[in-house]
Amino acid sequence: MSRAYDAVLLDVDDTLLDTSRAMIAAGAVALRELWPGRDDGWYQAASERFRVDPGGHFRRYTEGELDFEEMRAARLREVAAAYGLGYPDAGHDRFEAAFRPAFRAAQRVYDDVRPFLARCAAAEVAVGAVTNSSAAATADKLDAVGLAEDFAVVVTRDTLGFGKPDARVFAHACGSLSVPPERTVFVGDELAADVRGAADAGLRACWLRRPAAVVSAHAPDLTQASSTAPEGTLIVSDLNAIPGTGDPFRSGSADGAESRFGTGGTGR
Repeated sequence: MSRAYDAVLLDVDDTLLDTSRAMIAAGAVALRELWPGRDDGWYQAASERFRVDPGGHFRRYTEGELDFEEMRAARLREVAAAYGLGYPDAGHDRFEAAFRPAFRAAQRVYDDVRPFLARCAAAEVAVGAVTNSSAAATADKLDAVGLAEDFAVVVTRDTLGFGKPDARVFAHACGSLSVPPERTVFVGDELAADVRGAADAGLRACWLRRPAAVVSAHAPDLTQASSTAPEGTLIVSDLNAIPGTGDPFRSGSADGAESRFGTGGTGR
């Protein structure tokens, strides 16, 4: 049986790591530093708003319009404005000083990640990570969970000055692994940035749709229908369902994996 592909590229946030939950937990800690004396429900709601980013500042960051610190400060100011709060002196610096250690401490790897990476290594399939976060933030997250040495390449928004879904990001990652796009599968949880971006760049797209009980309610694209994925997208609820049976790197059907219109993508 022929080999299905030669490389795997993985998104990081809410694909490898439970980032949304970590971000909301850390945000609640940091917001207490700026606006003390409120009830727990307020800190939870305000932190969720910071994560959801209704102002679209993270998108502007991925498109190269803002740098990382400008993006974070803009999101914090949006939270303050939404709740009619004054913005405290050195608000961004104080927020980050409280947020970063709490965020690091809250990092968690999904249970299927380490077994999947071990299977990749055993099959001698090259593995890289591609994220729209910053180089520094990504390095800290991967270090916190002991995954810093598990990827042959890590491409961040800072690598090219812009992020997914730009096709050049996927091309750069494939080039760094010396594997052509058509021999590479990209796995991610976001429809536009990961799934459509990878498919448009010529990679095999795999949409990871973890069960609702596993992910934060504020992780991206939970309510998107599986039918919105590009034709030919592989949809799985677990990394270890990526093709195929027994050997995940041989062509053929995967246990628990479905094509675009299959039942495997309806779990959340």
